[in-house]
Amino acid sequence: MITSVTAFAPATVANVAVGFDILGFALESVGDKVTLEKNLKSKEVNILSIKGLEGLPLDPQKNTATIGLLKMIADLELPYGFNVKIEKGIPISSGMGGSAASSVAAITAANEFLEKPLNRTELLIYALEGEKAASGAIHADNVAPSLFGGLTLIRSLEPIDIIEIPTPSLFCVLVHPDIKVETKYSRSVLKPEISMNKFIQQSTHLASFISGCFKNDLDLIKRSCIDFIIEEQRAHLIPGFYEVKKAAMDNSALACSISGSGPSLFALAKNEKEAAQIKDEMIKSFQNNGILKLDSWVSPINKNGSYIIERIKK
Repeated sequence: MITSVTAFAPATVANVAVGFDILGFALESVGDKVTLEKNLKSKEVNILSIKGLEGLPLDPQKNTATIGLLKMIADLELPYGFNVKIEKGIPISSGMGGSAASSVAAITAANEFLEKPLNRTELLIYALEGEKAASGAIHADNVAPSLFGGLTLIRSLEPIDIIEIPTPSLFCVLVHPDIKVETKYSRSVLKPEISMNKFIQQSTHLASFISGCFKNDLDLIKRSCIDFIIEEQRAHLIPGFYEVKKAAMDNSALACSISGSGPSLFALAKNEKEAAQIKDEMIKSFQNNGILKLDSWVSPINKNGSYIIERIKK
């Protein structure tokens, strides 16, 4: 009998400039870990510890890692509960899918205890519960790539329809300035309506970006991965945004924009050497704009998504 499972779920870049709320991809180099211990004495969920970040709620009804677990226990009528240990590797309010990763890691671990494990589409339903609590809206552009891996397109959530998009062998640069941008606030600054002209521009670029991924056409990806709608509305939340973006593009980046709701910025690079140069220049530009404390990563796109690190059997 399995008594304990530890799972890892990767950080993600959501929106990917052209696909607000419908596109996202997973990273390899950073993410969250969640350990579940089966509790045969109770159907309750108890959070035993949280490492890596301070101030996160220990109440399982309020923590994004455990909200989905509560629904899973109720829906599947499980005769047991879980004791939970959370290890955060993703900064809070960073635009890197931290709430999604915790939820995905917990649900991925819980699936190992089931007599009839759920498929990834079924797991997504429970992982979305944590994301809904964190952002106040149901969107899967962080949850889906963290769970499925790779670049995902969310065609529909009712019913769930996730399309996995092939990607060239690109590297992602992710730079996180040490400022907080709450997801709910970042969504609140967006206008409820857009012009027909911008709708057409964005639709064209979304379609051609996806076409570039299927065709392995890096030049088409570069011409297409440009946001006409969301970026300009959120740029003011990130000091020096346009200077940092210019630094990336001047150093051969294929694209650069806001990761999720920010304040992290992502850039796409053709290879690891160019990615390292882009990262250095982005950091310098942030520092020139008064942001001295930063975290940064260079990572290929993670094709696998969440996975099990350890199983302990009795």
